[in-house]
Amino acid sequence: MESYKDMMTTDREISSTGKGKLLLLFIACSFLVFVVGGYNNFIPNDIILISRIFVFIVFLIPTFILYKSKGELNSYWRISFLFLIVSIGFLLTWFFGTWHLLIPGLSMSTVEGAAIAKVAEVLPVILSILVGIWLIEKDYTPIYLRGGDLKKSIKLGVLVSPAVLMLLIPLGFLNITASLDTIVSWMPWIFVFSFSNALYEELMIRGIFLRSYDSIFGQRTSLLLTSFVFAMLHVAIIGLADLVTFTIYFGLSFFLGALWAYVIQKSDNIWGAVLTHVIGDILFVLTMFGV
Repeated sequence: MESYKDMMTTDREISSTGKGKLLLLFIACSFLVFVVGGYNNFIPNDIILISRIFVFIVFLIPTFILYKSKGELNSYWRISFLFLIVSIGFLLTWFFGTWHLLIPGLSMSTVEGAAIAKVAEVLPVILSILVGIWLIEKDYTPIYLRGGDLKKSIKLGVLVSPAVLMLLIPLGFLNITASLDTIVSWMPWIFVFSFSNALYEELMIRGIFLRSYDSIFGQRTSLLLTSFVFAMLHVAIIGLADLVTFTIYFGLSFFLGALWAYVIQKSDNIWGAVLTHVIGDILFVLTMFGV
């Protein structure tokens, strides 16, 4: 069977119409996994488990069918598998992602509580991705955790970081009123929150999908697709009803997603994107707790 690495470097003769249909399909799959099976404000809490099981089954069946198929269809089973392992991660989060609630006296309104809750939330998905990729690859190079140009990745991450700061100014970053001593005491927990969330989102949105999408659509469309999905995920998390606020937040998220995808594509390595994502999340958390 064609390996992941070989498949990702194989030129596919797909018509423009075919690519358009695939683009819409992957957007729909992303909505199903990340919004319906992940973050949303329209599914009641008492049926979240049912929705996540449903999404898991929806991707389990086509993954198996594509895996057993012959010809060109077989090359798509791995993309279906990527959606599947994310859906498994969200399902595991429902069962094992709330252990922080067992910690006596832990408040979600504190930086410490938010950080521990974030680790509990993202760990099942990160582990699901790492285990799933290892089972089929025995290597993390395809998802940019290894290989590529690490120095270039870090350099690009540092270079785009000022843009992250500029984008966060509209969210109130310049209005922080917390004292320096308070901010310093928060920093270890803010870093835990930010690193956990950054690695989680970079792996889940870009790390496991960019190389696959690059091989089908080319880097530009791949960047735009993952940035759209990233923005879609974040507006689903926030649940904005105001059209103006929705548009601004979607645009900010899209542009940040494009910056981080660019860093990964240009360096073939994820860590520069993780670095600047951590910086962005640190500023965001400071804004949320310090204003």
